[in-house]
Amino acid sequence: MSFWRKITFPRQPIQSVLFFGFGGLTLLAVTVVLYLGLKYTTNITKDYHHLMIESALDNLTSEVEGLLLPVESQALWVKDQVEGRHVNLDDYKSLEVFLRGVLAGTPNVTGLGFQYPDGVSRYVIREKSQWVERSFISTEENRLFFENMQNVQTNVWSRFFWDEEDQQTLVDVRTPIRIDGELKAILFIGVTVADLSKSILMTSTDRFLTPFILYGRDHLLAHPLLTSGSTVTQDLASQADWIHGKGEIPLPKIRDFQDAKLDQLINGPVIKAGLVTPIEGVAVNRARVNDDLHIVATQELTRFGKTPWVLGVYINAEKSDRTQAMQLFEMAGAGLVVLLVSVALSLKVGKKMARPIVRLADAARTVRRGGVEDLPALPRSRLRELDQAALAFNEMVEGLRERDMIREVFGRYVPESVASSLMQENGVLQPIATQATILFSDIEGFTQLTEQVGPEKIVSILNEYFSAVVEVLEKHDGVVTQFQGDAVLATFNVPIQSFDHAEKALRAALEIKGMLEKRTFDGIVLKSRIGLNSGNVVAGAVGAEGRLNYTVHGDAVNLAARVENLNKHFGTDILISGNTAQHVQRIELKSIGTTEVRGLSVPVKLYIPKNVTCDS
Repeated sequence: MSFWRKITFPRQPIQSVLFFGFGGLTLLAVTVVLYLGLKYTTNITKDYHHLMIESALDNLTSEVEGLLLPVESQALWVKDQVEGRHVNLDDYKSLEVFLRGVLAGTPNVTGLGFQYPDGVSRYVIREKSQWVERSFISTEENRLFFENMQNVQTNVWSRFFWDEEDQQTLVDVRTPIRIDGELKAILFIGVTVADLSKSILMTSTDRFLTPFILYGRDHLLAHPLLTSGSTVTQDLASQADWIHGKGEIPLPKIRDFQDAKLDQLINGPVIKAGLVTPIEGVAVNRARVNDDLHIVATQELTRFGKTPWVLGVYINAEKSDRTQAMQLFEMAGAGLVVLLVSVALSLKVGKKMARPIVRLADAARTVRRGGVEDLPALPRSRLRELDQAALAFNEMVEGLRERDMIREVFGRYVPESVASSLMQENGVLQPIATQATILFSDIEGFTQLTEQVGPEKIVSILNEYFSAVVEVLEKHDGVVTQFQGDAVLATFNVPIQSFDHAEKALRAALEIKGMLEKRTFDGIVLKSRIGLNSGNVVAGAVGAEGRLNYTVHGDAVNLAARVENLNKHFGTDILISGNTAQHVQRIELKSIGTTEVRGLSVPVKLYIPKNVTCDS
């Protein structure tokens, strides 16, 4: 290790280093050093600004495309399903089930449905989870709507409009549905953009970089100060036109927004920025706002409608901790005055100042290529600003490594809540003892069904069945801990705490029963038996090293399995033990008697939901 690395120096600001470093230079030496140093630093600064802007714009593009591209794909898939006659537009009950399934697979969609030639809209809304059939436009407007879509062959994005029911600004993709060449309906899928302002906050770690998204050049779509979701007044929102895309756009105008700098940088006089390496398709300009030099970069996305989405960032280049080049230029004047340091020392100081920036730029490129695991930590610097930049970058890399660890944990522990607990406990999950409700379920007549359909089809049936059951259980805060053949073991109140776990478990059982009555699995109708019991359990991870399984143990688990098996005797679908029944307050139950259970000295009271009868 060199002499300079062994000695610990106090961290100094760049201004002090430049002031004292260049104080003893002769006029000729200063001229040579400044020429070489500024040329070298200018190239570094151009690359650094280039990387910072390009990275932020890439992240903004990913946020927008991550929001809208899956919706486009889903729209085309729905179009294929309907036009391929897999879905009947006139069978509204089946259509509702189909749309609800599509909605479940697209979390960022607020609602979707079809506009029919008779003026009736039939659609599903996520927030209220309701099926709606109504006419909200006139006959003439509906005729014009279909007329406008006659020559459209694929997806087309609308202009933004205001949704009265959700009270927020939406944009929707519209897709014509043709059967035998005739326009039968128009599919529309609505997407909210309220969360874009929250998500773009993560596009950069530089506190002096402000990301934004514009709609055209006059309206603001996303901004760190715009995170409330509702962006306009009711009066302005009511002037938006869903059919023609005319009228007022339900988004705030830049000139009226509280960020006055943005309005000046977008609509005011600017000149091309010279301290940034050109980026293809990106306009980079600079201007002084409030006596501070700002760099603004914008890029247009034109695929999501006639009006372009403008992605952009602006940087306060004078106050940013990471724009040392601007500070270096300011210190050049001080260097011309003091002239005290030798040429050799000046060159050495210039190189040492540039070295941390080069390391940071190289490390940023490595991160972008995905090489996080083997990336060494940036060394600390004796310059305060560069030292802060190195520490911040190292913290960012540690965060990325932690995210990779989460992926590894999910490969070993399936329930998301269990994985979160593991991260808090550094990968070690301690066993816990608590009261929980256990749901045990299996398929009626499974052995006979297996013999009838064969091994390949039974696997397909089970996968589809398990996916549907798990979706219902997780909706009610249930966690599946085991799949045993055709049986499912789920827990409520562990690891996800829930004070009304017994009632949630019963509601999940009722919903599973209702779901099985309405659908088939690979063409097969299934019927399940469900047993519920509450009591003390021990939850924890068991298994071999590197291959663990999270599960629960205890008499309450065994009794749940026996209660489920008693469905055969009582001719029921859902059977509830007295331990669970005493915790159910809002669902009316009916006692069907008691029964002896092996291993228990006290008979077990059994209940069923009151509206369900038993056969024996």
